[in-house]
Amino acid sequence: MTSGKTQENDDQWEDQLLDQQDQLGKEMEEARQMISILQALLLNGSLPEDEQEGSFPLSEQGACSEEQLVIIKGRLDQSMEECQELKKELLKYKQESRNLQGVKDALQQRMVQQESSILQLKQELLRMSMAKDELFSQNLDLQRKIEERSRLLGEFKRELGQKDRMLQQHQAKLEEAVRKLAEASHIKVHRDASLARQNLAHLALPWDKGRRTDDLQIVRDSLRSLRNNFSNHDPQHHTIDTLEQGIASLLERMHIAEIQGRGASKVTPDRIDWFSTERESWSPNTKAHRSHASPGSSSTAYTKVVYFTDRSLVPFMVNIPKRLGEVALKDFKEAIDREGNYRYHFKALDPEFGTVKEELFHDHDIVPGWEGKIVGWVEEDPGDGR
Repeated sequence: MTSGKTQENDDQWEDQLLDQQDQLGKEMEEARQMISILQALLLNGSLPEDEQEGSFPLSEQGACSEEQLVIIKGRLDQSMEECQELKKELLKYKQESRNLQGVKDALQQRMVQQESSILQLKQELLRMSMAKDELFSQNLDLQRKIEERSRLLGEFKRELGQKDRMLQQHQAKLEEAVRKLAEASHIKVHRDASLARQNLAHLALPWDKGRRTDDLQIVRDSLRSLRNNFSNHDPQHHTIDTLEQGIASLLERMHIAEIQGRGASKVTPDRIDWFSTERESWSPNTKAHRSHASPGSSSTAYTKVVYFTDRSLVPFMVNIPKRLGEVALKDFKEAIDREGNYRYHFKALDPEFGTVKEELFHDHDIVPGWEGKIVGWVEEDPGDGR
């Protein structure tokens, strides 16, 4: 705070000195002018403002040479003084002119800078306008794309709704077929039990066999049509697999109930063959569900087959009533019972390369085995049939 006060006092003192100096300069100028006026009065006998246009004589009549010399020197000094004053004024005006020229140059330079700034602002404004137009066009393009996506989304939703309705229709048909099959099996069990007690089972066999075959064919066609409506990796395949397993379990219970109702001794060889044929004609998933019980129910040699498809994440299993080494590609095709063109690969042991995938093309080709069973892959062939 002390230093601040000292600085303020110094500034005030400097201001006072400058004011006093200006005041002294003005007083000296006034004194100089007064002396010039008095000198003119002494020399000419009048003030400078009262001088006439005519020139004064250099000497008065009767004046001595010394007085004339003094008068001439006085006039010369006065002229010199006036000349100095005129020079000072000229310098002052020149300085003012230079100052004005400097101000003019500064103003011109500032005006040039402002014009350059205005030009830059105009260029920036032009760029902003162009960017605005570009953004506007991009916005229009995005709006058009959004409308296109919305239209496609609406179409996809409509297609999805149609597929959902189709799926519901197929599910309803499948449920109806399963219900009819369950009713037919329930009626058949009671009828077979009654006919067994009356020793009339041989009269009812042809009709029951034909009716069950028709129902199974309906369910089988419905499942195949429903499966073909989905893509390869659609999660609805799992639902269809569950339905097939449920139907397989129902058929197994029907078979067990029929055997218990009739007694193992009263089931004729034709009846056993008919059940075997019926189970073998079912879909691959149903065969996979029942394949564990088939080998134990007959003395015929069975070969276990495990195969993979590109439509399901889990493998399928089926039993073929032939020994390993006797199973041909035709037997494998009949066992899996799939419509369309497929490529068949099987796991095999090569003496040179070890474990490999071997592709078979001809129906009479023998399917290779692996550790007592057959492991295969069934892939859809998009090309023409072989």
